[in-house]
Amino acid sequence: MTVQSALDELERYAKLNVRHSLHQYDKHGTLHSVAQQALRDDSDAVFAKPWVPWDFDIGNPYDHPVYQQFTEQQKLAWNHLEWAYNYEVVAAGERQIIVLNQYAVRQYRHILPSVVELEERESFEEVDHVAAFQTGLQAIYNRYLPGMNQHRSTTSPSGFRHQQANRLLRHLTGMAADKLLGKRFPTLFFLIRTIKTVSFKGMENSIAQFDQAPELIQRLSHLHRLDESRHQATALKLSKLSDAVLDKTSWESERLFKLAIHSAWPKNRMLESRLQHWRQILFGDTSRQNIFSSISLEDKQAFFTHISMNAQRNLLALHPRQVQITQQVTKRAVEEAGLSREFKQLFVEVLGADPIHRNLVEAVRL
Repeated sequence: MTVQSALDELERYAKLNVRHSLHQYDKHGTLHSVAQQALRDDSDAVFAKPWVPWDFDIGNPYDHPVYQQFTEQQKLAWNHLEWAYNYEVVAAGERQIIVLNQYAVRQYRHILPSVVELEERESFEEVDHVAAFQTGLQAIYNRYLPGMNQHRSTTSPSGFRHQQANRLLRHLTGMAADKLLGKRFPTLFFLIRTIKTVSFKGMENSIAQFDQAPELIQRLSHLHRLDESRHQATALKLSKLSDAVLDKTSWESERLFKLAIHSAWPKNRMLESRLQHWRQILFGDTSRQNIFSSISLEDKQAFFTHISMNAQRNLLALHPRQVQITQQVTKRAVEEAGLSREFKQLFVEVLGADPIHRNLVEAVRL
């Protein structure tokens, strides 16, 4: 593909997708407004139904005696807290994207301003998404774990382990990546973003189609997946074409390349993140009554050991709801990315060396 044809393709694509975004928001409103409508006055009706399919929880709590003795309200709470975990992870990733987007496309500013406009629009959508998910998270924690929301300390699934460090250092990370990786930064960033986005898509499709869930909770996931489908397509295209249109001056360092991949998929971080979520729920502030206060400490410890062991084992494979779409899109994204064959192979090797993440690239053939 010539540079001009790549520029023309990106120009058409960027303008079309900005129009699609504006049309969708004109038609449906913001995602935040849908969340507010769903959770207005902490509606009991919304909390009377499950929000996610029961098989989402890879800790497999259902065959443990402690779970089997849960009240119906506690079982629903556990299901809603699984929704909370998933969208807390999504929101953490979107906060990173809001900032890093700015640096990933700054090289387009004088070459193709429409790409910058598109990413500014996508960042606007990400801000809306985070506000929507925070509305849901706050409602869940206030209902089941009063007071805990103000004192929660979550482990980030990517980047730095602590969310506070990510908040403080996002801009510095973006500036350093832009400076050191040069034109490789947008190519690698949007490749990573493609895979990160599609990794949740199978799960979110299931929530949007989960007939047992409240209609507005389904709608929240449906509208979010519409936005993320566009974002995924954008990331795929920019990963493929950035190499062709940007200046070919960069420091191609294997060490930097590996560091960027490890930052996106830190070793064991998904397990740490999930276990910290359930640890805080079961063993958090004992001075306050919560939905699980009736369970003895001994039973909580046995239950937590059970879900920890299952989560560790089940993370070694993609969830059945993820497998097909995640591996198909990852295969295409890596094979079409504007990286040299050597760096594509390095990307696959780095992820393939991690027992938890190797399943992402199993289908890639170079």
